[in-house]
Amino acid sequence: MKVFVVDSHAIYRRGLVASLELLERVDDVDQADGVRGAREHSALLDADVVILDASIAGGRDFIASVAQAGDAHVIACTSNGTEESVVDAVEAGAVGYLRKDTLTQDVLQAAIQAAECGAAIVPPDALGAVLRSSPEPSDEESPRLSDQRLTEREQRVLALIADGHLTRGVAEQLCYSERTVKNVLHDVVTKLNARSRSQAVAHAVRDGLI
Repeated sequence: MKVFVVDSHAIYRRGLVASLELLERVDDVDQADGVRGAREHSALLDADVVILDASIAGGRDFIASVAQAGDAHVIACTSNGTEESVVDAVEAGAVGYLRKDTLTQDVLQAAIQAAECGAAIVPPDALGAVLRSSPEPSDEESPRLSDQRLTEREQRVLALIADGHLTRGVAEQLCYSERTVKNVLHDVVTKLNARSRSQAVAHAVRDGLI
């Protein structure tokens, strides 16, 4: 997979890149020292996972834009590990949150593998806060199941994402272009009123849509 690192601290960023390059399944690692540099970097378009210092200027909006585009899974990684910062990153669309002071090679490996599949990575002591921030909608607020019904194509794409396949893998299996897969995922996220593809998968599984 391809990983993109966004962090303003040069020494930390280079150390993280070096650690990522040692991991299994990581083929390429690119980097930027800020959100603007990341947006202008051509490698961001091909990234499968983005690791971002959530405290960096423009970090929350960047997380949201990457998550909405569906091009990559975002892991927020910062020294500010308060419950509020974890919830903020997850609500923006990050699939996970790591604290720099507890980051090890093993933790990084597990986080990358989980993020590749869109699985959530949240510090145990902040999990309760994340769950409380996403209460179940009331019957009046929830769309009727019939209104949420996915098309056959949407079901096939989302089921493969739920099984851990990346966008390019889904495209290869279904003989679609990657752009078509991304468009389908965008439509599904919108239809299910989700913040990210991982949340869309969770909603679809919970409601029996896939």
